Amino acid sequence: MNLKVKMSILFLSLTLSGCGGIPKSSEVFFGEVISDDITSQSVRVIARPPSVGMSPEAIVQGFLDACADPAQDYGIARQYLMTDSASSWNPEAGIEIYDASTMEISGEAPNLVAIATKQGNISDAGKYTSSDPGDQTSSDFELVQDDLGEWRISKLKNGILLTSGDVDRSFRSFPIYFFDTSLTSLVSDSILVPVSRSGAATSLVRSLLAGPSPYLSPVAVTAFPVGTTLTYGSVPIVDGVAQVDLSKEILGADEATRRALSAQLVWTLSVLPNVSGVEISVSAQPFVLANVGDIQNVSDWSIFSPLPDAQTRTLNVIRRENLVVVGDDSEVVRAVAPTSLLYGSASPSGSKIAAVTSDLKSLLIAQFDSPTFTLLAQGDEISRPSWDNSGRIFFAEFGQGVTEISEDGTLRIVRADESSSGTTTQIKQIEVAADGVRVAVVFSNGVVDELAIGAISRTDTTTRIIGLHRIERSITQVRDIVWSTPTSIAALASDPLGGELLFDISLNDGKVSTRSSPVGSITLAVDGSGKIFVAVVDGAKQVIYQQNGSSWIEITQGTGAFFTR
Repeated sequence: MNLKVKMSILFLSLTLSGCGGIPKSSEVFFGEVISDDITSQSVRVIARPPSVGMSPEAIVQGFLDACADPAQDYGIARQYLMTDSASSWNPEAGIEIYDASTMEISGEAPNLVAIATKQGNISDAGKYTSSDPGDQTSSDFELVQDDLGEWRISKLKNGILLTSGDVDRSFRSFPIYFFDTSLTSLVSDSILVPVSRSGAATSLVRSLLAGPSPYLSPVAVTAFPVGTTLTYGSVPIVDGVAQVDLSKEILGADEATRRALSAQLVWTLSVLPNVSGVEISVSAQPFVLANVGDIQNVSDWSIFSPLPDAQTRTLNVIRRENLVVVGDDSEVVRAVAPTSLLYGSASPSGSKIAAVTSDLKSLLIAQFDSPTFTLLAQGDEISRPSWDNSGRIFFAEFGQGVTEISEDGTLRIVRADESSSGTTTQIKQIEVAADGVRVAVVFSNGVVDELAIGAISRTDTTTRIIGLHRIERSITQVRDIVWSTPTSIAALASDPLGGELLFDISLNDGKVSTRSSPVGSITLAVDGSGKIFVAVVDGAKQVIYQQNGSSWIEITQGTGAFFTR
C-alpha cells in the first residue's frame, strides 16, 4: 500500500472518533493502541455495524461514525453502503475537517445531505490547509432499501469528514525539512502525522521522500534522488537511534548531495522525543560520509540549523530619533536618525539596521559601525522592514504593494500571485522567515485583515510571492506579526469580538492559542531563545514588555524593539 493510501486511512480512522450526535445504534468505542514507539500511542476507534430498522438519517450518521475505523479497509463503514457503492467508494480521496456542533443531516429519503461548518483540509500527504470563515462542507447521500427492506447508501462522494476534535486527538504535528534551491539553508515544511502503529518516524521519512508542499515545491528541494524509497518500508527506533535504510538510488549521489539528505533526515527525525541519533544505510550496507560517524545527530549538521540563533539576545530599542542598545547594566546610543523613528530591524548578521520614521514615509539604513542613518526608500505607509538571509530588505506599502531592496540599494517591485486572500496592493505587512524562502503577509481590504503564508520565488529579473494560503480563521485585525519559531507566527491582533490579543498560530496544524497583551501594544519582537516582547504606547509613555508566562514584565523605555547578536 502506498504512502498516500496509508496516510489517508490512518487520518480517517483516527479523526472521526469525535463525531457529535452519535446515535445509540452506531456507538463508537475506544481502546488503547499499544506501540513501542511512544509517538504512536493512540486511541483506536471501534465502530458498530448497522442494526436492524435504522432510519435513513441514522444510516448516514452511522456511516460517518464508522469511517473512524479503518480496519479491513473500512469494512464496517462499507456495511452502510450498497454493494456497488461499497466497492467503488474511495476513502483516500481527501479529508475535510468540520465543527461537530454544526453538523446537520437533512432532506427526505432517499436523498439526504450532511452540512457543517468547514474548518480545513488535510491532504493525503498530511498537509493542513485552513478554510475561510463561513466555508461549509456539504456531502450528498442517496439511499435505497435492500432486499430485506433495510436502508443503505447507494451514492456518495469520495473522501471522509472528520471533526476538529478528532484531529486534535488523533494527529501529531511535526516540522519536516527541505532545502532552498542552493542547498545552503534548511526550509521548514509541516506535516500532520496520524497516531498509528507505523510510527511517526516512518511517516516523517516517507513525507520527506514525497517532497515539499505544493506551495514550496517551486522554491524548496529535496536532496534525495528521484525514486528513493525506504528499503524495508519502515523506520525502527532502537535504543533512541532511528534506523533509516534507503534504496540504492542514493548511491549515485555525490558527496554534497549525500550530506544534504543526511541533514534533512537528522533534523527531521530529531524532533521526535524518542530519537537521539540517526543511522543511515543503503540496502543494509553502511552509508559512509567523510568526517561523520555511523550515528548522526544535529550537532553534525549544525551549519544547517533551521532554529533561531540563540545568541541573538541583544535588545535594541528606539527612543525618538535614537537607536539604543540595552545591556544588563548599561545603555548605549548606537545611531541617530534625522527624525523620530517607529520601527527597526537588523540584518541576519547584525551588520546593518533598517528603520522606519514615525510618519511611515521614510525607510532609513545604518551600518553597524556608523552613528548615522541614511535614506534608503520613501513611501506613504511603509511597514516594518524585514530581511531575508541574503541581506535583501522587504517592506509593504498598503495600497501600493511590496518592494525588495537588494544589498546595493536597488529597488524592485514584488508581485504576489493571484490568491483568494487579495492582491499585492492589499498587503500591509510582510515578514520573511529565517530560511529566506517563506513569507508571512497580512492582507487587508480596509475592514478585515487576513494572515497568509507563501514563498519567495526569485530570478535575476523578477521577484514573486507564490503559493499564498490562509493559515487561520479567527483574526479580524492585525497590528503586527513576527515569526516566533520556524513553524509558528505570533500576531498582535483582534478577534471577532474586538479583543486585543496575542495570537500564536501553528503552521503545522492550524491550531491557534491566545493570551492577553498589554493595553496599547503596537509591535512584537522575538529573541533567539523564543521570548516574546511587545512595545506599548500609552499616551506619551513608550515601554517594552517581556512575556513571562501569563504575565508581562516591564523591561525598559522605548518602542520598535528588535534583537541582534
